[in-house]
Amino acid sequence: MEKRLRLTKNFEFNLVYKKGRRRVCPLFSMYAKKNRIGYSRFGISVSKKIGKSVVRNRVKRRLREILRRNYNKIKPGYDIVISAKSEITKYNYWEIESQVVDNLKKMELWVEQNEKIE
Repeated sequence: MEKRLRLTKNFEFNLVYKKGRRRVCPLFSMYAKKNRIGYSRFGISVSKKIGKSVVRNRVKRRLREILRRNYNKIKPGYDIVISAKSEITKYNYWEIESQVVDNLKKMELWVEQNEKIE
């Protein structure tokens, strides 16, 4: 994923946590906040409670790949943070992707193919 599409600074994450909308599922919490730039950016948060570094990095890689593959279906102009929960390690890639897509749709951040992006 390109560097410009990532949230990297702590204050960016905190702003999304405080001012954004939240959606919770058993695998992760998703936060979204409208930004003033013309594209969406993403942040992934995986705490040490999830497991050792190998496990945490696998979770981050999976989430990054899901967001990369579905980037053109996500509405532009949002900062989105996904904060993983320990349950996420018990699920495979396809189940995690299904949950991410469902939550994006419920937060109205998903663009169907017949919709126009503004």
